[in-house]
Amino acid sequence: MILQILFCLLIILYWFSEGVTEGWTWSTKARKNKNKLIHPNNGKNGIFDYHMWRILENVGIWGAVIVAFFIEASFSKFFWLGVGSWLIGTFCYEAALNHVNKGTIYKPIDYKWHILGYDIPWWGGKKIYILPATGLAVLIYGILI
Repeated sequence: MILQILFCLLIILYWFSEGVTEGWTWSTKARKNKNKLIHPNNGKNGIFDYHMWRILENVGIWGAVIVAFFIEASFSKFFWLGVGSWLIGTFCYEAALNHVNKGTIYKPIDYKWHILGYDIPWWGGKKIYILPATGLAVLIYGILI
């Protein structure tokens, strides 16, 4: 059970850290100096600098891969734990990216992803809470099966 929890937390750590560094990439100079998660090596604001967040990304992904080898669970349980963690992690990614980049955890209501030349609508605003709620439901299902 401890390894299953650690597996989920490591996936979420990866996504959150990835969101922080991605938000930094797209940030303006003013946002880089104001946000509370990442700082430009000056220690005045933010928890860690860019490279520490990158290290945490690696700890998250490599930790999840290594822990996965030691989890004694059915494929189904492993799958649902991974999907639930991924959904929660996706929320953490979006919230961290938007916070660092724009100062809010929400994307605009009319946001569109631009992927392979297509504009794909994304439900913005507070609907983002669908991700962690669904992820938690999937995790609970994965634990109970």
